Amino acid sequence: MKINWLVVLSFLVIVACSDDGRVAEMPAIYDVDPEFEPYVQEFIIEAEKRGQTFDFRETGLSIKFSEFPLTNANGRCFLGQYRIEIDKLDWFSFSELFRSYLLFHELGHCALNRRHRNDKFSDGSWKSVLKGDPFVEFDARKPVPYFGFRKDYYIDELFDESMPTPDWGDLTFDFDIPLEREEVSQLTPNVSRLNERLSGITDDYEVEVEFDFIDQRGIWTTLEWGEVGANYYIQIIPDFGYYIGVKDDGFNNILHYRQDTDRANGRAIDNITIRQRDGLELIFVNQEFIFHLDRQNQLDYVALSALEDDQVVNNFRINGLKISTIQ
Repeated sequence: MKINWLVVLSFLVIVACSDDGRVAEMPAIYDVDPEFEPYVQEFIIEAEKRGQTFDFRETGLSIKFSEFPLTNANGRCFLGQYRIEIDKLDWFSFSELFRSYLLFHELGHCALNRRHRNDKFSDGSWKSVLKGDPFVEFDARKPVPYFGFRKDYYIDELFDESMPTPDWGDLTFDFDIPLEREEVSQLTPNVSRLNERLSGITDDYEVEVEFDFIDQRGIWTTLEWGEVGANYYIQIIPDFGYYIGVKDDGFNNILHYRQDTDRANGRAIDNITIRQRDGLELIFVNQEFIFHLDRQNQLDYVALSALEDDQVVNNFRINGLKISTIQ
């Protein structure tokens, strides 16, 4: 996976609002750049599903690219003015999913008059798409998992902040449970790079990889698995933490962040297990449950490598790979 610091860091930058304390008297002018129009219509449709109606041609609405690059923000809403500016460079580096998230966040401020909300569920996930500054410690690095089965909750909460905790907000899973496994592939490669192609496994499965993590700044370790072109990934960055995300149409969508790379279950990361069962994709790091995702349709491949400046790190050691179907 090609490493692009600009794309990664842009996901970490927060959206911002500007409020000078005055409510401007403006004529009701609808002036939305065509680039943003589909997301405005999506917002209106989602509001109608939840019993709310918005006619921005009556209230007015302006959404444009900012004249100058925004500082520490992807977008900003001028509160009380129905006016939004989006950083152009950031916008064209984002996936469709993140563009929708960004516009819904800003419309949450401008159309719903909501402020930032920074509380979290017990699994560490944000309770709202309206997370934003001020942050505590490393919270700015944590994305909103605006994807899959979680996305409906986040849209519900945007229009009704009294939404109760969803089932996934408090879920946890044990690693040591009895499972019936049928081995598909087992390798002890002791190599520096792995790209195991499979024949499209559609049954529930378990993937376990063991490796010697290189805790050296500038070396990124990446595990990818799933369908070609629409796969999940884990990216480990020394002195920073690790991300879990989904890659779709060439874009990385970051869904989860953990700070520690040296204390997973009391030791440095050396084992990652992916377990698909009960309609979910479960991720364990050193046998410790970390996060869960939507079930993928099939498992086409598993890839693991360590890169420095897009070059394979030859002294990275993969000690084992085991792939099984499970009952």
